[in-house]
Amino acid sequence: MRQQGNTLHKEKTVDYIDGNTVRRLQPEPKRRSEETHREFEKKQKKDKELRERKKAVRAAARRNQERALQMSPGYVLFLAVSMIVMVGVVGVYLQLKSELTGRVKHVASLKSQVLELKTDNDAEQKRIDNSVNLEEVRQKAIGELGMIYPGKDQIIYFKVDTSDYMNQYQDIPIK
Repeated sequence: MRQQGNTLHKEKTVDYIDGNTVRRLQPEPKRRSEETHREFEKKQKKDKELRERKKAVRAAARRNQERALQMSPGYVLFLAVSMIVMVGVVGVYLQLKSELTGRVKHVASLKSQVLELKTDNDAEQKRIDNSVNLEEVRQKAIGELGMIYPGKDQIIYFKVDTSDYMNQYQDIPIK
């Protein structure tokens, strides 16, 4: 540009670039027409209304949530009673479980005592069996007490059930 006096005179200068490094020209931004401008304003207005509506919905949801989080005295009483009942039930359960454990331990100790007594009884029985000389008893019974063995006509056989013991309600019959 060149200045001549107070007026501006525009000179057009064109720079040429040869080769493949030519710059791309940026298109001039298009001016909005009146109609486009009105549509843009309408869109902005709709967006603003939508934002306000969403804001109102969020505020209402927040108020509802705050109301839902507030507990009425009846609900608090219900929760307190149910907690007391639950603590009572758990207490009774723990007490019963403790008693059961104690009884199981007591039964285990009694079983071990029974086993120990059986072992002692078996040992004593063996000691007694080994201390008695049956031949000596037979000699004493025949010699001093006059025992004699029964004859074949004195022996009576009878059937016994498969059980290992028998109750005798009468005397054994004589032939």
